[in-house]
Amino acid sequence: MGDIEFTTDHVDRAIDHVVDNGACNNGSTIHYSLVFAAAGLAAPQELHNGGDSYLVSKFMEAFHHRCAERELPPLDALVVHVAGTRKGQPGGGYFRINNLPAPLRPAHPT
Repeated sequence: MGDIEFTTDHVDRAIDHVVDNGACNNGSTIHYSLVFAAAGLAAPQELHNGGDSYLVSKFMEAFHHRCAERELPPLDALVVHVAGTRKGQPGGGYFRINNLPAPLRPAHPT
């Protein structure tokens, strides 16, 4: 997949989808795959399997910053995993970009 890129338009379409399908519905969560589909991008699973997992983090970081530029709250908090150990939670990048401890990351011994 290596040549996949995204634009501000992709990010805006994803944000608009979250606004229309999550934020306006009492802050309901929405799955990553639906957000990426709304942006016109490959599903995150496909990006991970194709060796382009960094693009998922890069896109969600752009999503976070674009929300701020559009004077919206951090809507990336509503974008969650559909399965696995992080089911119902944002990905690790969400916690990193917001300077929050990741809930599933083991604590460092003191």
